[in-house]
Amino acid sequence: MNSKIGTTQAAMLIVNTILPTATVVLPAIISNYAEQDAPLAILLSTFFGLLIAYIVGSAVRCTNGAPFLTWVGEKSSPAIAAVLGLFMLQFYLDTSTTILREFVNFLKDNVLINTPISILCVLILLITIYMVRQGLEAIARVNSLVILLYLLFAPLYIFGLTDEMNVHQLLPMFDHSLAELTLASITPTTWMSEVAVLLFLAPYLQSPQKARIIGWTGLIFVAMLMMFSLIIALMVFGPDLIRLSAYPGFSAASIVHLGRFIEKLDILFISYWVLSIYVKFSIFLFATVECFKQTFRVGSSRPFIGTLGLLIVLECLYTWQSTEKLNLYNKEGRFLVFFLFNVLVPLGAVGLDRFRKAKTKRKGWGA
Repeated sequence: MNSKIGTTQAAMLIVNTILPTATVVLPAIISNYAEQDAPLAILLSTFFGLLIAYIVGSAVRCTNGAPFLTWVGEKSSPAIAAVLGLFMLQFYLDTSTTILREFVNFLKDNVLINTPISILCVLILLITIYMVRQGLEAIARVNSLVILLYLLFAPLYIFGLTDEMNVHQLLPMFDHSLAELTLASITPTTWMSEVAVLLFLAPYLQSPQKARIIGWTGLIFVAMLMMFSLIIALMVFGPDLIRLSAYPGFSAASIVHLGRFIEKLDILFISYWVLSIYVKFSIFLFATVECFKQTFRVGSSRPFIGTLGLLIVLECLYTWQSTEKLNLYNKEGRFLVFFLFNVLVPLGAVGLDRFRKAKTKRKGWGA
């Protein structure tokens, strides 16, 4: 049973919709372009992200919490809604696949080195399917607890690295051109556009008219946490080492120590990240299932969750076998795809709503 979730719960869902994979993938990409000016790229991408959240929130307000593809079918035609639904279903399947692959790659590289990838994929998927079957409200409750744990880990992270941080690693500032900062901001803007998942969470919001506030609040917290993680990694390692590290945030966590009696706390931070990525994967699997449900107009999607999960696992195993190809897609290919579905689709929905309202007004004047 899917109960309605509140505005605060929805905003916290947006945080973990973006943050877990962003903190793993983005530091190396941003530092490659902006080096010690990477925080400025985060600020620039946050500005663009807030604009995207405004567009997505406006689209949700137009639907007033109705299922998105059903609303599109009513405003245009069922055929257009079906075609759009098929494309969006493919998009969400692909996005869920890349999330699963990034999850598996991290575990394979850092924790479960000798465990076969197929076993990891199946176990992760089974746990996530169970979470999705409990409904969005249950996912939101778990996510709230995960977010609150930041209050424990953030001070521990800072205090444990106090002796390792060097503020001079952030200098000189403003050393890169606007063009370089723009290039550095493209990929984080892509991640922030994932706020568009609100299109499929809208039917479960208590206040869909507050979708803009939900998106803005979530993105501001994401920006703050990304800035926090990136600045600390820069002060510990410097821009040159960050570019060479696959997971700079966790490399910094690996040297956290409290005095001389507590050290090697990286497994604690990794465990927390695993909790976060489970929440993110469950949100996107939930959105995928909702997209399937609306596209094919089925009353209940529960019988199809396993099938959709199997498609995700197969694509994960056979499409993204190469880590280099996945990294290249994240760096160069993701922006175009995400811009199309996370920006142009909700923008088109807003345009469609205004067109219909204008047409209705003209008919009223004509009468």
